[in-house]
Amino acid sequence: MIKLTRFLPITKKRVIRYVLIPTAVLVMGLTALSFYVDHELANRSHRAYDDCRKVWSARGIYGGTVAQNSIESVAVAFDEGAMGVEVDIYFDRDMRDFVVSHDEPYQLKNGELLMLGDLLAAYPEPRYYWLDFKKLRRLTNKQAHAAVARLLEITQPYGLESYVYVEGENPTNLSLFHRAGFHTIFDTHPLADDSVLTPAILACYRMIYYFGDHTVLGMPYGTMDKPVYGPRTERKMADVPVFLYHVPSDEGLVDELMLKDNVRVTLIGRDECVNFHDKNHCNP
Repeated sequence: MIKLTRFLPITKKRVIRYVLIPTAVLVMGLTALSFYVDHELANRSHRAYDDCRKVWSARGIYGGTVAQNSIESVAVAFDEGAMGVEVDIYFDRDMRDFVVSHDEPYQLKNGELLMLGDLLAAYPEPRYYWLDFKKLRRLTNKQAHAAVARLLEITQPYGLESYVYVEGENPTNLSLFHRAGFHTIFDTHPLADDSVLTPAILACYRMIYYFGDHTVLGMPYGTMDKPVYGPRTERKMADVPVFLYHVPSDEGLVDELMLKDNVRVTLIGRDECVNFHDKNHCNP
């Protein structure tokens, strides 16, 4: 049995010295750091995509015999006027190559695996690609470097490095792509806009975004009745370029998002091929 006499007795002075003072110092430090980041972001020149044609295609335009995340779905999206397409990728550690698929086991296209290099080669003209990098966090440092090298290998022949946005939740591995010259999307999952914890969580995301020097911050929109990107979040992210995904298929909402300077790209819906393209969202 552990004797209570082994522990220091709890006294008011000890609570102040060992609990309250360190906590106060930590809170003050984080508050000061947050103010610094806010100041720097307000005066920062952003290099993110900035075009009035903000609606990109999620996994291409698919349906019927056209599969999502396929050469055909991407071709349809670009032919319909999309400036960019989001596709899902894995870096297969055994093949040391990128597989285009939303899930594991990998989804086949026309009975075969679709490699990212083949997708890019099929439509080599400079177009924007939002690469949703699945399981980036599970790569070791060595594997992450191999992934960066492979992405350079398949994009450089077409001059696509500046057109590729790599999305991931792991800021450490993601930073390797940034240092290699790719745009990066730091993917976040904030709580609903009305949560009491939302301001603190967003402050942490802003600090990671700033110190990681990522290009944009990605987040889900939420739902019409419980948005993640609501008024409070919009104010907190006013100085951060944002890519929104899982945006409800509501044309009025999309039109509203088009007018927000920091919202640079939107993806409509979840598992949908609904896209509102650029024809009505640019001034003549």
